[in-house]
Amino acid sequence: MKHLAKFSVFVFLVFTNSVLACSFGGSDLFKPTLERWEEHPGPAQKGEEGDYWEKVPAPVVKVSSITRGSAKPGSSCDDAGVILLEISLPKESTYSIEEFAIYFRVKEGQLPDAIFPDVPLVGEYKDGKMTLLLAWLDGHPSRQIPLDLKVEAFFITNSLNIGESTTFNIVASKG
Repeated sequence: MKHLAKFSVFVFLVFTNSVLACSFGGSDLFKPTLERWEEHPGPAQKGEEGDYWEKVPAPVVKVSSITRGSAKPGSSCDDAGVILLEISLPKESTYSIEEFAIYFRVKEGQLPDAIFPDVPLVGEYKDGKMTLLLAWLDGHPSRQIPLDLKVEAFFITNSLNIGESTTFNIVASKG
């Protein structure tokens, strides 16, 4: 009976901790297929001025929301900061957003944690846009730093073609 009680406590601790753990979806690591990417004809092929092949475009990045942590680390999901990004193609592009992953590089500012991984990401594709949710350990507002980041973003294809970059800002005070 004593062993059954110890086993029950062990099972309870193992399963309740995993149930209470935080899990954020909304972004995944890019896994390139290395298949040749099919470029679209550029203006020169249509008798117009410009490139012969349409290049990988620079992404259009919109910061939809920034939520800062509100509790000390280890307090369920309340200690997480979350950035929601909406990424789209320039209007003149003939490509589909599903053809691309996105890579970020912080050009200026101090990161509180690893908000942007050093590998390309893919998000949820819907209505011609990619939505990315990026979460990091932000902690209680008393331990946070204000966010004032200049971030560069690039599209990347399955065959690892990299496009022009675009720069956007992440600005948020402490939570």
